[in-house]
Amino acid sequence: MDLAVIIFLCLLFPAGAAYSYIRNKKQKTAGKKVLEAAVARHGSRIVVDRSFSLTTNKKWCRVHTVFKWKEPIDHFNDKLHRYKISIETDAGQEIYAEERSMTEFFGFCWYQSSKLKRHKDLRCICDAVLLEFLPPWPGPYTLKIDLQATEGASELLNFTITVSEGVVPLKRKPYMHACVDLRKNAPRKESGNEEGDFPIDSLC
Repeated sequence: MDLAVIIFLCLLFPAGAAYSYIRNKKQKTAGKKVLEAAVARHGSRIVVDRSFSLTTNKKWCRVHTVFKWKEPIDHFNDKLHRYKISIETDAGQEIYAEERSMTEFFGFCWYQSSKLKRHKDLRCICDAVLLEFLPPWPGPYTLKIDLQATEGASELLNFTITVSEGVVPLKRKPYMHACVDLRKNAPRKESGNEEGDFPIDSLC
């Protein structure tokens, strides 16, 4: 094989990986942020109870989180990483809820350089999409998350949650999150649906 071709291929694959990472990062952070909050631990739990407002029921929304652990996650008990995520209307009516383990998203974590071990400052950074949804109608909602935040030596240091409106849904593989159209089965508001009947189509 020609030397120039070999050099080209050696440069192509790293460039492709870098491009894929940058594109993925942009996709996750795309859209208009309607909620962004850094949430503190309370004992062994992370509790989110934040309101946000959406302008339309025709744009996909994304719940995205970034969090850090004190040590790399090698061994873990999924029962101690359980969480519930739910969305409520301004009237307090729960229109979506699911319970699962945060360990399902540990595949979207990466570790800082092992050279930091000598400084006892090794960090595991996780960047995961928890949910994508189409809301039943425009207006105010509340996001609630209750997460068990400790597991042995792996201690969660911080937790940032964002909700963005106007995103393009990520492909279901390799992503593990739910992607749901809440317009399908949501009850109609007493004042009527501002944008007409709920369509049944779904993009993911």
